[in-house]
Amino acid sequence: MAEQQNPHPQDDLSKLITRAASQVDDFIDIRWRRLKGRLGWEGVPQIQPYIGYGNRERVWLHGRVLTNPPPAAPGEDDQWWENIAKTYRRFASDEVPDCPIEVSLGEHVQRSQTDAEGYFHFEIPLPAETAAGTWGSALLRIVDHPRVTAEESATSCRYILPGRDAEFGLISDVDDTILHTNATRLLTMARLTFTGNARTRLPLAGAAALYQKLNNEGRNPAFYVSSSPWNLFDLLEDFMELNQIPAGPILLRDLGFDDDKFLKSGHDHKLVKVRRLLNAYPDLPFILFGDSGQEDARLYTTAAEEFPDRILAIFIRDIDPHDASLRDASVKPYLDRTAAVEVPMYLISDSVQAANYATSLGLIPQAAVEEIRQATQRDLERGT
Repeated sequence: MAEQQNPHPQDDLSKLITRAASQVDDFIDIRWRRLKGRLGWEGVPQIQPYIGYGNRERVWLHGRVLTNPPPAAPGEDDQWWENIAKTYRRFASDEVPDCPIEVSLGEHVQRSQTDAEGYFHFEIPLPAETAAGTWGSALLRIVDHPRVTAEESATSCRYILPGRDAEFGLISDVDDTILHTNATRLLTMARLTFTGNARTRLPLAGAAALYQKLNNEGRNPAFYVSSSPWNLFDLLEDFMELNQIPAGPILLRDLGFDDDKFLKSGHDHKLVKVRRLLNAYPDLPFILFGDSGQEDARLYTTAAEEFPDRILAIFIRDIDPHDASLRDASVKPYLDRTAAVEVPMYLISDSVQAANYATSLGLIPQAAVEEIRQATQRDLERGT
C-alpha cells in the first residue's frame, strides 16, 4: 500500500517550529534561574492571587508565584514612559517553579506546587455552613521554602460564590467588548497596552452601566474571559474597579510557546473556560457577551449548540458599527445557527441597543434603558 501523504504539511512544520521555540524558551529559563542562583539574584517569592469562583460543593482557586510582583496601581500623574516601564515589568515576569503552596479554606487544607511557569491551581471543598451569595476568601501561603516563611508570604485569595437568588450569570469577553483595545489593529493595540495604564484605558461607552444592571447589585455573578495574557491581570482588575465594572473572576491565558499557550493557539481557550463555568453552575443560565473582531460568535455558537437550554442570549458587539464590513458578514452564519437551537444572538452597535434587547428578554427592567442611555452619552462626552 502506498504511503498516504499529509494533506497539510504546513501544520507539521508549524508544530515543529513551536516545539523548538518552546524548548529554547525552557532552556533559557532554566539557565537564567541557575545563573541568578549563583549570583544571589534569586529574589523573594511572592504570591499573586487571581480571583477564584465556587459553587455549593467546591471552590476553584489559582494564582502565580513571582519574585517580581506586579507594579502598584497607577497614579493620577503617571507618564507614558512610566507605563512602559511597568508594562515591561509585567511581561518580564520572574516566575518561581516547583514552589510549595498551601491553601486554607475553613476546615480544609491542601498543598500543591507551582508548575514550570509559576502557576498553581486548587480545587478545594467548600466549607460547611458557608453562606452563598457572598464573596469569600482563602488563605494562601508558601511553605517549606528557604527564602520566605509561611507567615511572610501569607495572602488572601478572593472567590465569588453565587447565591440561590441569582437569576443568571454573565460571561463576557474583555478586549473590544468592555475595554477599548483595537485588537484587530496590532500597532494600535500594542500602543494602548504598553503606553497606557488602568486609568488611561477607556471602557466601551455605557458598558459599565449595562453590566451593573445585569449584575443586579451583585446577585447575578459576572465572569470575564480574554485572550490577554495573565501578565495583564492586575491592569484589568484595576481597570474594572476604576470604571465600576462589576467584579468577577478574570480568566486569561499563559504567555508562552506551548500548544495551549498565548503565542500558539487561537481563541478556543475561551470556549474551554465557558464550558467549565457552565459545568460548575449546572442550575444557572448564562448570557454571553463578545465582539465581532475575533472569534466570539463562532465560539459562543458552539457553546449554544452544546448547552442550548443554558444560554439565554448572546450579544456580539460590532467593532465597526458605522461600516458594513466583512466582520459583520462573518457573524451572519452564527445568527442562523443559534436561531436553530433557539438561542437568540444579537449583533449590537452599542450598549443602548444591548439594553433594549435585554429588556425584551426580561433580563433588566425597562427603566434601566434610559439610565444606560444617559450613561452612554456621558461616556461619549468624556471621550470614551
